[in-house]
Amino acid sequence: MHKYSAMILALLLASCTFEPGLDKEKFAELDSASKDLKAAYSVGDHCNIPGSVSLRLASGAAALEGRTVSKAERDLLAAYKNLAAIAGDAMLLCRSRGQLAGFRFMPAGRIYVTQELDPLVERYDLAIERHPYKPTGAYVKTIAGDSVLVIWDRAESVMQNIDVQLKYNQ
Repeated sequence: MHKYSAMILALLLASCTFEPGLDKEKFAELDSASKDLKAAYSVGDHCNIPGSVSLRLASGAAALEGRTVSKAERDLLAAYKNLAAIAGDAMLLCRSRGQLAGFRFMPAGRIYVTQELDPLVERYDLAIERHPYKPTGAYVKTIAGDSVLVIWDRAESVMQNIDVQLKYNQ
């Protein structure tokens, strides 16, 4: 019986694959950029985030593409890429705040929805209002001026997810 137990154990061990853990050093720059983003966000001016932070996230994630070896690393990289995309979306929305703001047909505190913003409106399910432009009868689409908070809430959720992944994947 002992001979068969050893064979079964050997077969079981041979069929198991070793999954390497998470190499946190590999993600040090992304973790630093994420912390800088969180610090800038916590100051309160949600449109005064340095563009360099978003760029560091995007370039750091691109540099790790193809260098992840474990599922934990691939999942963490996907989370950082998602965070970089969300931060980019927030910055795009912030840059769009002033478009058409000086025109009388634009309600105060609203953001004009350009074709460039349409994907963001859909992705983050931002509430649209339509306003008539009387000279032509056409309608202008706008979103609330604080819509960027919806995007930052998503970013904050992703940052919390990243923190959990870093904490529990060894």
